[in-house]
Amino acid sequence: MTRWAYQFALMLALPWLIIDAWCRYFRAPESHRLPWAQFGRVAKDLPTGCVWLHAVSLGEIRAAASLIRALQSRWPDVPLVVSTMTETGAQAARELGLRHFYAPFDYAFAQRAVLRRLRPKLIVVMETELWPNWARVAQACGVPMAVVNARLSDRSFRRYRRWGGTLLKQTLSRIGLICTQSSDDQARFRALAPDVMHDRIIDCGNIKFDVAKPEVESWSAGARPVWLAASTHEGEESLLLDAHKHLLADHPDALLVLAPRHPERAQQVLSLISSRGLVTQRSSMGLTVDTKTQVLLVDQTGLLMQFFAAIEVIFMGGSLVMTGGHNPIEPAVFGRAVLSGPNVHNFRAVFRLLAERDAVRMVEDAADVVAAVEAAWTQPEAWRQAGARAHAVVQANRGSTARVVDALDRILSRS
Repeated sequence: MTRWAYQFALMLALPWLIIDAWCRYFRAPESHRLPWAQFGRVAKDLPTGCVWLHAVSLGEIRAAASLIRALQSRWPDVPLVVSTMTETGAQAARELGLRHFYAPFDYAFAQRAVLRRLRPKLIVVMETELWPNWARVAQACGVPMAVVNARLSDRSFRRYRRWGGTLLKQTLSRIGLICTQSSDDQARFRALAPDVMHDRIIDCGNIKFDVAKPEVESWSAGARPVWLAASTHEGEESLLLDAHKHLLADHPDALLVLAPRHPERAQQVLSLISSRGLVTQRSSMGLTVDTKTQVLLVDQTGLLMQFFAAIEVIFMGGSLVMTGGHNPIEPAVFGRAVLSGPNVHNFRAVFRLLAERDAVRMVEDAADVVAAVEAAWTQPEAWRQAGARAHAVVQANRGSTARVVDALDRILSRS
């Protein structure tokens, strides 16, 4: 793709993005609403001369927690501001006490407005947000940009190689530092940008391994056999509910805690549960379940850690559909092995490490799920040992955050 083709695509998208910006405005809490936030408008109380950290959504904010603490410790006199694209990410940032704003769409005028308003010393982008106009305007304004915890799935790599063209190479050349999650990701970025100096693309490891074990309220289903389906997507819930019906035949007191990735889908998922005649309770109505409840539907954010701490048998969603899986490190911090479908390209390296230690069980259909949950329930000590191995994988791979901050320190000192 060329720059002009990209600009033309942005021009065509403008009417829809204006509508989207107003939808986001009304979804935001009243106290945080700001018209045209996605087009470069920033609240007046945000500090200048800051480090601007961009984390798209809830998952990236969670992943960035250790990095945020490290940045604040390394540069205590430099304010930190965080941008997100989603309201769930914004809420998570506010809960961490961070100064937040909504990231602009990738129009040069919008990016320029934010940069002139904040005058940041450094831009740090979580994961792989490669926005051409943002990188171009940042370079023109003399603001160094780094991408940290960067990853490229097989599919993304193929897509970038096929369609990225000169625009992608120009964008990568404007980024001062790319810290990748693994050596495989490092090789992919170097292949996409052969003209970029290789010392600007370094493997620092995955900072998600540095997540701290959070303090959570206790929860229990009593002596009932219970399993958790976490961060599920459309197309998975039907299969998992069918599996739960099979489990109920041999375990009539079994409980499924079902947590869709997007709680706003709760009504849709509730219809699926009702169609199977299962007795349901929504988490928003209380977490204490009676013996008749067969499915606890999690229709709120912020509860997963509590369930990871309490439930030993966990299925990680987004893996039986083509979403690419979700983060298995979070349950592993609590000593939990996981069940997962085969589509885990978003966390390819992490799942490979877990598989090498026999700390994950892969499933492909409802029958596999039934067999895996049954095995975990009937052989609890073996499953706990798998969880201990998962925890050991996390412990063995900590330290990425310190390497990333050291690398950022070097790029900031050169600016």
